[in-house]
Amino acid sequence: MSIAKPSMDQKESFQMSQMFRFSRGDFDAMLGLFVDNLSVFLVAIALNLFVVGMPPEIVFGRMVPGMAIGLLLANLHLRWLAVRLSRETGQDITALPYGVSIVFVIIYTTGIILPVKLITGDPELAWKVAVVGTIFGGIIEFIAVFIGPYLQQFLPRATMLGTLAGIGVVFIAGLSLDDVFGNPFVGFPAMAIIFWALIGRGKFPFRLPAGLIALVVGAIIAVGLGQTQWDFSGAGFKGPFPWIITLDGAAWSQAFKFLGIIIPIAIIDFVVTIDNVDSADSVGDPYPMREPMFIDGLYTIVGAVFGSPYPNTSFIGHPAYKRMGAGPNYSVATAILLSILAIFGLFSGISILIPLAAVAPILVFIGITMTDVAFQAVPRKHYVAVVAAILPAVVEFGKEQVDMVAGGLGAAPLAGEQLQAVIASGVNIPGYLPLSYGTVLISMIFGAIVAFMVSRKFTQAALVALIASILAFFGVIHTPEMAVAAAPELSAMWLLVAIGFIVLHQFRDKVMEEPEPEPILAVEEG
Repeated sequence: MSIAKPSMDQKESFQMSQMFRFSRGDFDAMLGLFVDNLSVFLVAIALNLFVVGMPPEIVFGRMVPGMAIGLLLANLHLRWLAVRLSRETGQDITALPYGVSIVFVIIYTTGIILPVKLITGDPELAWKVAVVGTIFGGIIEFIAVFIGPYLQQFLPRATMLGTLAGIGVVFIAGLSLDDVFGNPFVGFPAMAIIFWALIGRGKFPFRLPAGLIALVVGAIIAVGLGQTQWDFSGAGFKGPFPWIITLDGAAWSQAFKFLGIIIPIAIIDFVVTIDNVDSADSVGDPYPMREPMFIDGLYTIVGAVFGSPYPNTSFIGHPAYKRMGAGPNYSVATAILLSILAIFGLFSGISILIPLAAVAPILVFIGITMTDVAFQAVPRKHYVAVVAAILPAVVEFGKEQVDMVAGGLGAAPLAGEQLQAVIASGVNIPGYLPLSYGTVLISMIFGAIVAFMVSRKFTQAALVALIASILAFFGVIHTPEMAVAAAPELSAMWLLVAIGFIVLHQFRDKVMEEPEPEPILAVEEG
């Protein structure tokens, strides 16, 4: 994207206007990002307390403050990057959203912390192993800094944006919509407020932020119905501490056993960052690729130094925050608020007061916007690639729902007669499983192959299929754990796909029809 160089007066004007400005759009965006991160913190707290059996002093005294400190420093860096980009371009730049992925929380908790706790009976060792694993992941992300720009140049934009659209529409918008309809007396008024202001471009008196109105109205209704209450009795000071000095040799040696989990998560982390930087560029914020990836690795390690057992990542949704009118300050405000809640033990009180149905519509809007941007920012002929990239997320969602039901019935993992009964009922579990491991990478593979095929770039499509074959062979995709020959059948099939594209490239003139001309659409202004 070409950018006209601003004059010195323009640079100074943008520097002063963006340095400390906090607009209504910043406030709405702050609420959206805060809700997104708050839900992740609450899930991490619940999993560690009630599933792992982690002592509260470790959860609230080490994990939560470490997560908050890592996010605070990362968002300060991202704010500086956004302000710097504003000075260089003379444009209003929206900071990249940032946080801890709920997917990473679930995988690290159930795949590392819980097994170590069950095997050793030592919750402190389990936390330490996850912290070391987070450090390993940050180091891998540093290495990825040198790969990211080349992937961005090679892969079609439909690959990046389609993958994010799948996550956005299924796991952000879709999973939030059930909170709205599950509690309609709160959810419907809040959703009406958000949609009217952020989609319908409606106005409220005194230019009040729609997000604030939705939260206040939702909280008032919930308190009136007896659903929530004001209760901050769990507050208390939980200052950060460099817990890395307490890590011993056992934690480091145990962590190596979980590289099969750590490496794929780190790969997914840097791939998602590539996608997010590309989505920012699609709406006019031309971030350099390497620095956001460097921030991911650096502050993942910083968070671990202060006790966080989970890697940080760029959040999807930048175009939505851009559309809200956010600048460089909303993400720092979010991180400051999260840090206050973490250090003073206020998370429980917030979760008791504000129901999910009041905040879910903000996430629904973010998911819708991500899908909207995916179709607007790619050539029309690549729409099919966007759809292809969305599909694996839908399949993963179906598999997760089956797992949740099976777990609730005490039948997880499904096996034997129970598995056969589910298959007989029409739920193809054997087909779901390969698509639910490494879903982000699989989405990118699907989208890239379709985009290259539509554009008749068969050698590039063959290369993507070959990479898929290698990833499947070593278990980065399609299987829960990395190993040699982890998914040999699927690896062989991806290899055949690659060979097929090479053959097609050699005989393309004999087997391909002339490409159809691009349609010309008449657009009427409404």
